Amino acid sequence: MIAAFERKFFSFYLQCGEMLLLLAKSVGQLRFGRNDRSRLLAQAIRVGYETVPLAMLIGLFTGMTLALGTGLVLDEFGQEVLIASIVSEAMIKEMGPVFTAFIISARVGAAMTAEIGTMAVNEELNVLRVLGIRVDRYIVMPRVIAALIMTPALTLYATTMGLLGGALIANTYFDVTWTAYLRQTFLYISQGEIVKGILVKGVVFGALYSIVCVYKGLHTTGGAEGVGRATTSGVVSSLAGILVANYILTRYLFG
Repeated sequence: MIAAFERKFFSFYLQCGEMLLLLAKSVGQLRFGRNDRSRLLAQAIRVGYETVPLAMLIGLFTGMTLALGTGLVLDEFGQEVLIASIVSEAMIKEMGPVFTAFIISARVGAAMTAEIGTMAVNEELNVLRVLGIRVDRYIVMPRVIAALIMTPALTLYATTMGLLGGALIANTYFDVTWTAYLRQTFLYISQGEIVKGILVKGVVFGALYSIVCVYKGLHTTGGAEGVGRATTSGVVSSLAGILVANYILTRYLFG
């Protein structure tokens, strides 16, 4: 039993090291980004633009649900104006970054793993290597850089929609004016918290899910069944990693 646990731990430790090395290599290949603008733009559109409707939906209804749930409690004490502070704190520090990373990981991360995994089982990656094309530059770098750039942008967008959704519920159900809601929001949220919650967490989560999903795709074996297993493993590992990383970041950024 101890030996089995040791093997599992060593395998996990080795994979984490390989992922960090792959991330460093892909970021290092950014110096060639001028020659890879078309691939970078295509991946940015896939990660960002095509995910905007889903990010809007998630952010809007998350903010509305938060405002409704907290408003029903605060209404009993005549403190409806505090809805803005609770919604803004929750959306900017926790729910905005985490939910956005979740939906991108489930939508885009799964596609990354499936696409690269199919290339791996069809020997297309070996063909690229034979032709002298670096996989970390041609395959990995555009996807990772697109995730690093677009995840914070989508997080900001989803968080803003959440704040607007909260304001809509506060104004409609609890008669909180838009002016009071905005005043209370900016009273409790500082610029530093916005940078930490949206920018820092967005970059970390983007790097995490992109490198995990790409790594799982590169190491796919076993044909179509293997692609399915790799896709599931990539998404599950990304979601678990996001939750763990979120706790650590919250502890040291806001603790």
